[in-house]
Amino acid sequence: MNDVTVKHRFLFEISEEQMIRANRVLSQYGLRKAIFGKILDDVLECIETDAGMSIGILMSEKVVMTGIMTVLAAKTKKGKVKSDGA
Repeated sequence: MNDVTVKHRFLFEISEEQMIRANRVLSQYGLRKAIFGKILDDVLECIETDAGMSIGILMSEKVVMTGIMTVLAAKTKKGKVKSDGA
C-alpha cells in the first residue's frame, strides 16, 4: 500500500492588491500557513459558538482586527506601566 499524505487546502480568490501586499509582508516561508491556520481555527470556533453574531461581526469591514489590536495595545501599555512600578 502507498502511504499517501493528503494536504487539504482552503482556497479563495483575492485581489491583485491583496496578492502584492501579501507577497511583500508575508514572504517568509511558512508564515502564511502559521498565521492563517490560527485565524481559521479562531473563526471556526467563534462561528460554532454563535454563528449569527460571529458572522455579522466578521463581515463588518475592519472592526475585528482593528478592535483586537486596540485592546492588545491598551493591555500592553497597562502592563508596562504596572511592571515599571508607576
